[in-house]
Amino acid sequence: MTRTTLVVVPVYGDLESLLRCVDGLVEHLDTDRHRVLLVNDCGPDADAIETALLGRIADRPGFRYERNDHNLGFVGTCNRAVTELDAGADGEAVLLLNSDAVPPAGFLDAMLAVLDEDRTGVVTARSDNATIASIPYRLTNRGAARTEARTRAVWDAIAPLLPASQVLPVAMGFCFLTRRELVTEHGLFDEAFAPGYGEENDYCLRIAAHGWLAKIANRALVLHAGGKSFAGNRSALRAAHQRELERRYPFLPDAVAAYQRHGTTATERFADVLVPAGPAARLAVDLRHVEDAAGLARRIDAAFGDGFALEARLPAGTPAPDGWTVTTDDPDPDDLVTVQVLVDPTPADLVTANRRAAFWVVVETGVASVPWSSAPYRAGSDRVDALVRPFADVVGPEELESAREGVEHSMLAPLEGTSAHLERRWAALLPLDLAAAEVGARGTATEVARLRRELEDLRTSRSFRTGQAIAKVAARLPGRR
Repeated sequence: MTRTTLVVVPVYGDLESLLRCVDGLVEHLDTDRHRVLLVNDCGPDADAIETALLGRIADRPGFRYERNDHNLGFVGTCNRAVTELDAGADGEAVLLLNSDAVPPAGFLDAMLAVLDEDRTGVVTARSDNATIASIPYRLTNRGAARTEARTRAVWDAIAPLLPASQVLPVAMGFCFLTRRELVTEHGLFDEAFAPGYGEENDYCLRIAAHGWLAKIANRALVLHAGGKSFAGNRSALRAAHQRELERRYPFLPDAVAAYQRHGTTATERFADVLVPAGPAARLAVDLRHVEDAAGLARRIDAAFGDGFALEARLPAGTPAPDGWTVTTDDPDPDDLVTVQVLVDPTPADLVTANRRAAFWVVVETGVASVPWSSAPYRAGSDRVDALVRPFADVVGPEELESAREGVEHSMLAPLEGTSAHLERRWAALLPLDLAAAEVGARGTATEVARLRRELEDLRTSRSFRTGQAIAKVAARLPGRR
């Protein structure tokens, strides 16, 4: 189906970003099929912005300019644009585009192709600044900036390896494509979220109740400055509107967390590793359960110390080789590293490593038999061979030099093959990961239920009621505040 599209750009401030957005639409939008509606929301320098904007679009076909009588906010402006200024017709698409977004060639066609997929109600694009739609999303250096140039480089490399679309819990509002017939049937944005933040999530979840999906178009990249065209206390608004979203949709936080854990592909998760940039590749190892931790640390340092940034968890009192980063904290599976050295790993170790490291080196210490009394045996470290060997070099402590050669070969291999390898590993470990997440969730729920029962028992006890009565009498004693 070839849809026409109404592109709505609410205009508030930040003329520089606005003109960059408009220039992208002028250059790349097919105005024989699509039209643009720019709505001035009477923000700072509204008159100057109007003059500059009218000069930019002049008499260009397909471009229309309107101005609100007074400031309506983002939600009010979008609603007015789509339901009053240009009611359109069923069968067309509506794209709400932030004025600080940068639309490139082909982005709308890629998004429309996804919108035409079965039961798709909303589509968003990849970006450099769009929370879970950002690419790369997870960073190997958390202090690094996700620049426009970096995002373009990573997206250029991995977008062809990703599926055309993926289902999201909610879509991102900076570049928000939906079907006109859904707006007609369900309305657009709820004024409860005025002037902005959270309105797009509410829309996605309202139409989801009727069977419509929110998706991301992996072949569309729209850069986004973020926050440039919005005034007011953004943090307070976000917090208040998030509370309202969670009141309406209590499942939303868990849905987003599940998407972040299981909904992404391995290729996009490790995008920052697969398209390397910046400092030395990080290598992590946990040696706390190793009998000769200091000796193995020296072997790892000899093999990988030149060219890798090494970090480890070590037994108390064990010295680390020079230059190593030592931590006592449990690893954050979302703190990505390039390589993880796994020593006699348990299934739980593999689940964590699957989410954290693009490449594995597995070291078998060669213990002939492990007694039932040992923690590694009870954890299943002697039964992970079938999971490990398809996805990692398995070496003895004295073979770490050859393991480095294998790692470097993998790091330099063609991206398509590495991506396929990671996706196979991701799929093989997914059942274990899901089981671990379910056990964790049940454990939390069980603990909450237990505490609630204890609290209720306490409230119904005679001693609790007696204490409450004493407190009430004491509060009325003279001189007490």
